[in-house]
Amino acid sequence: MAVNDQTYLDSDDKDYLDPPGILNELKRGLQRFLDGTSAHPHATEARRHQLLGGQHPQIAVLACSDSRVPVEVIFDAGFGDLFVIRNAGNTNTFGSVGSIEYAIEDLKIRLLLVMSHQGCGAVKAAYLRNQAFSPSLTELVNDIKGGLNQNGLDTNDETSYERACVQHSMITAQSLIQSSKIIKRAVLDKNLLVQPAFLHIDPLSIEWLDTFYGKT
Repeated sequence: MAVNDQTYLDSDDKDYLDPPGILNELKRGLQRFLDGTSAHPHATEARRHQLLGGQHPQIAVLACSDSRVPVEVIFDAGFGDLFVIRNAGNTNTFGSVGSIEYAIEDLKIRLLLVMSHQGCGAVKAAYLRNQAFSPSLTELVNDIKGGLNQNGLDTNDETSYERACVQHSMITAQSLIQSSKIIKRAVLDKNLLVQPAFLHIDPLSIEWLDTFYGKT
């Protein structure tokens, strides 16, 4: 499926895939990028005209706002392929939950990728002591810190930072599922696969963690 406008399937495509198949499609996009053979799918003027009537992505991505995490680039995706939500530290916020619930109920997405990354500044902030932040940033950092500490990662121990960056995607995924009846039900009914993952920036690779699919 490396042809330009047939790479990421739409939900109304005759070759519609189940969630595990859609995840494999995402991984194929990553492999094209790593191999230097990016197809740049769905980048045509015809594709943009097609999308005027609405969007039908099968994949939502919750990723960090970090400029070193260009989601569409590394997964070789184009217009209408990925519903992307980004915030500092790929955290569970009202905006994140609401966006994902919209993607599930209105867009009928089948895969949610929750991706943390190497050297995350938001996770690093959870380890800083006596550091003053703005009120909103303080709330975000405290949320990350609480999640890490509740999952056995001591933010007073700087040696756990690298492991925290990896585990943060799993912690966020679990938090999203437990805080939203819509997300939880979609996972239990196997209408949605939630895939936590960790992006190594250099050399670039992705560590795929345990999925949530039919279980929470």
